[in-house]
Amino acid sequence: MKNALILVSGMPATGKTTFASWLSKELRAPLVCYDNIKKKTFEILNRNINNLEQNNLFGAVAYDFFLFSIEEVMTSSTLLIAEYFFSDQMKDTFHNLITKYQYETITVHMDCPVEVAHQRFHERNLNSLSHNSIRPTEIPITQFTEVTKQNKDFRFGNRFIYVDTSDFSAVSYDNILAEIKCHLGEFVCV
Repeated sequence: MKNALILVSGMPATGKTTFASWLSKELRAPLVCYDNIKKKTFEILNRNINNLEQNNLFGAVAYDFFLFSIEEVMTSSTLLIAEYFFSDQMKDTFHNLITKYQYETITVHMDCPVEVAHQRFHERNLNSLSHNSIRPTEIPITQFTEVTKQNKDFRFGNRFIYVDTSDFSAVSYDNILAEIKCHLGEFVCV
């Protein structure tokens, strides 16, 4: 079988992390998750982030570790799942990685209306102070739409699976897994 990288993409609050964690267990494949790396980076540095500048700095450090981890896993694994709110600015980086390590790519894109993601984002962030970061403030829908447009429109890879997460109860992880396995089967003979 050829090497396969599964990217789980989408705007914040579309269910990426939950699905990627489930998928990792189902496929028994390593998962590189930006949010987990960012959280651990903040824990290791034992920092209580109290301003946006510090938050952005440590977020950038976590992003570098995220890319480093992906490449490290690619050197020794034939299957890898990476979860992030990917954007077009990352395409060259991933194109270089998949070319260097001879990977095929499947993107599972989690999506919903911006208004739904915006509401979930604020409910999640206001109910918990994740990553020891600064207390979140409400982001206006216009700003959220502008900032997340690049995540909503992300398309990359050999295969693309679109998942509407407007209603989480209507999402069938098993159906997505079946489609992923079908694509993985295609890579065997490529």
